[in-house]
Amino acid sequence: MRAMMPTKPGVAGFKSTSAAQKSDTTTTARDRDRKHQRPYDLIVFGATGFTGALAAKYLAKKDDNVRYALAGRDLEKLQKIANKSTSEESERRSVDVYAGSTPEELREITEKANVVLSFAGPFAKFGFALTEACVATKTHYCDITGEPPFIRKCVEKLHEKAKREKTCVVNCVGYDSIPWDLGAWAVAESFKADGFECVRAEAHAGKSKGGVSGGTIASAAGVIAENSMADLKKMGDPFYCVPELCRDGERPLKREIKENWRLQGDARLDEATGKYTMPSIMAGINSKVVARSYSLLRDKDKENACFAEDFSYGESDFCKDESKANWGARGIKTFGVLFAIPPTRWLLRKTVLPAPGQGPNEDILENGYSNVYVVGHGRDKNDASSKVEPRVAHFEFKNADPGYKGTAALAVEAALCLSLSDKAPGLKMGGCLTPSVALGETLIERLRDAPNFSFSVSALKGKELKV
Repeated sequence: MRAMMPTKPGVAGFKSTSAAQKSDTTTTARDRDRKHQRPYDLIVFGATGFTGALAAKYLAKKDDNVRYALAGRDLEKLQKIANKSTSEESERRSVDVYAGSTPEELREITEKANVVLSFAGPFAKFGFALTEACVATKTHYCDITGEPPFIRKCVEKLHEKAKREKTCVVNCVGYDSIPWDLGAWAVAESFKADGFECVRAEAHAGKSKGGVSGGTIASAAGVIAENSMADLKKMGDPFYCVPELCRDGERPLKREIKENWRLQGDARLDEATGKYTMPSIMAGINSKVVARSYSLLRDKDKENACFAEDFSYGESDFCKDESKANWGARGIKTFGVLFAIPPTRWLLRKTVLPAPGQGPNEDILENGYSNVYVVGHGRDKNDASSKVEPRVAHFEFKNADPGYKGTAALAVEAALCLSLSDKAPGLKMGGCLTPSVALGETLIERLRDAPNFSFSVSALKGKELKV
């Protein structure tokens, strides 16, 4: 492993553990007894990519004494990112950077931190060795993947070991798929608090402004190119990332429940909100994450789970009127066909779509926004015929493009839940978990204190929906 140490003493934004203890008599238990006395709260892996570099910049501006370092495969590029991310913060010290790619090097890097946050995709190509190293060194791991085969591989290969070691592996902590997964969990929890259970969650993307992620496109292209049509068909099952419930495309659920999980493929009028909708391009990954949350929570405690046994999830994008919904549905289908065919996929990526490492301009980065709504439908556990008013979770990105700056900030806050708090529920569970199951209310509290997010759960009135 090659390592570049800071040119100035100490770690960025943090004195030293001993110095901090001497200067702060109100130090918390977490500060007095950091996990294994590791040097860093967080290591950002893949910091030389577009979104990883934004995460480094976000960390440099934080004022909560996070001890962090940057890591990746190219030492020279890492040092440039470290210097650039801290140059605007005159009082910040330089940041440690580490480079490595072999299993031995990755273990040496991961054992230095409480949590490793990875932006180094495509994850099917670069991600598993790092995830495996984290589990081997009992280091919590988070990433921003949206690749179902990679998530399933983590579950199949690492879940049981991580569970035994109380180590958390948490995929999809960016725009894929925290707003949707956390929203579904939050409305279900709100029903549970009032003695009800959630039977359905309908998620909707509302008004937004943002760029398209080149890294996401590369990951999607990799998934399509590297899997057979038979495998892609199996991948269409929302329970694909719950291997014990989805083997060879079959799962032991009632037929009507399976049908309720079927993804929307056309334009529709959503009855609960009164809005026209079109298929969501993100439903493929988001539904799998929510399905895993449902399964993990039902397995943990069926009697007290917030999701009903026959719970189901749907997802679509709001449209201003019926015409736009119809045209949007046609556009999604056309793009899907063109992207599935190798020659036209190559042409799209070369001429229209952004490449990995590319991102939107400064205006979109700083002034982008997004609104995600998850409408929950509940019922009384003891009286299925009773009427329960729908509720809505609203996740908002503010002054941040959701796919880049927003994802970078969101992923950092998610990872810090496992390092700076002992309240995250995943710490008592371990295993390959989803954002909502691993982080839950701990993440909601951090997001409410962060500058680029807001999150709320309330009765559904309809007027609050931004289309």
